Amino acid sequence: MCLWSDPCIYIWHVAEDFVIITVWVDDMLMFVMMIELKHKAKADVKSEWEITNLRVPSKIVGIELTISPDTIFISLSKYIKSILLKEDLG
Repeated sequence: MCLWSDPCIYIWHVAEDFVIITVWVDDMLMFVMMIELKHKAKADVKSEWEITNLRVPSKIVGIELTISPDTIFISLSKYIKSILLKEDLG
C-alpha cells in the first residue's frame, strides 16, 4: 500500500507487523519490525530489481538518521536550512 500523503513511501502489513519502504530515485530504505519480515521483504524486492545493501545509513537525501537498538531519530533540520539558504530565506 502506498502512503496517501507521499507516493514514495510504501507500507506492507503482515498481521501485527509491518515494513515501511521509502524510495528516492535509486535509493531505498527499509524499516521493519521483525527480522523474518525483513528477509521476506528484501527477497521480494530482490526478485524484481537488482539491489545493493549498503547497511545502516546515517544520512539519505539530506535527512539525518540516528539509529539505536530501540529508536530511530529522523532529523530534517540541516535539510530545511539548506533549502532556506538556497531560496535566500535563511
